[in-house]
Amino acid sequence: MLLKIIIVIACVILVYIIWQWQELKKFARTDYEIKSGKVQREYKAAVLADLHGFQYGKDNARLLDAIRNGQPDLILIPGDMVVSRKSDTYETALKILEELCRIAPVYYSYGNHESRAHIRKSEYQEKFFAFENKVKELGIHVLHNETEAFGELAVTGLEIPLSCYKKGVDVPLPQDYLEKTLPKQTEDTFQVLLAHNPRYAKEYADWGADLTLCGHNHGGLIRIPGVGSLISPQFQWFPKYDAGAFDFEGKKVTVSRGLGTHTFHIRIFNRAELVFMVIKPQDIA
Repeated sequence: MLLKIIIVIACVILVYIIWQWQELKKFARTDYEIKSGKVQREYKAAVLADLHGFQYGKDNARLLDAIRNGQPDLILIPGDMVVSRKSDTYETALKILEELCRIAPVYYSYGNHESRAHIRKSEYQEKFFAFENKVKELGIHVLHNETEAFGELAVTGLEIPLSCYKKGVDVPLPQDYLEKTLPKQTEDTFQVLLAHNPRYAKEYADWGADLTLCGHNHGGLIRIPGVGSLISPQFQWFPKYDAGAFDFEGKKVTVSRGLGTHTFHIRIFNRAELVFMVIKPQDIA
């Protein structure tokens, strides 16, 4: 009897391992649409969050095909293309970034992994500096608390203190951080904010971002149908802004489930996703 129980348990574990191995090779496409009186034409953006050096096919061929087929006007990256302590992910990121530049203009704001590699002295810092220089040489718009225009859009990249990423601790954003750190936005321009950590979604909306794009939570690793995510990579139980679209009196915040994982390679009812965001004039159906 005991042997049968052990065999059943072993089979369940084996099935789970095979299922996860297959699941981590897949991603979904999620489409969002918002309307605004601040734009006169349609803009379509592909949004890549939290790739973490993952590959979908050789040199990310499947992912690149999906982006090309979507025909974006611009590509927005709210951080964590790499894993800070794994320099091989820098090469993976560079390869896909080089191809992305051939599809559309790319705007890239750092997540906690890029910020950590950039700020902290370590054996990886010089390698990251080399990565960063190559990224800029490709013509990618790297936004360090900066704003650049794309047509009628103002695209701003936000970096927050690394202390805001402490595991198991809910750290408030320093008072007036956004107002003191970011360029002042123009009210009649549609403001897009690339902000990696969705913990501060309301603060982003209060600052004035018409659309904020986040990642970081990886969809909560494990999602419970009808409930939402179980735990974030920062070990926060049932994170409020785990994935999907959120509305703050007309200001939109969209949180991607991300494309990769790190440390805990788990996705249960939580498939990786490539996001497409369409911004339309108010009077277009």
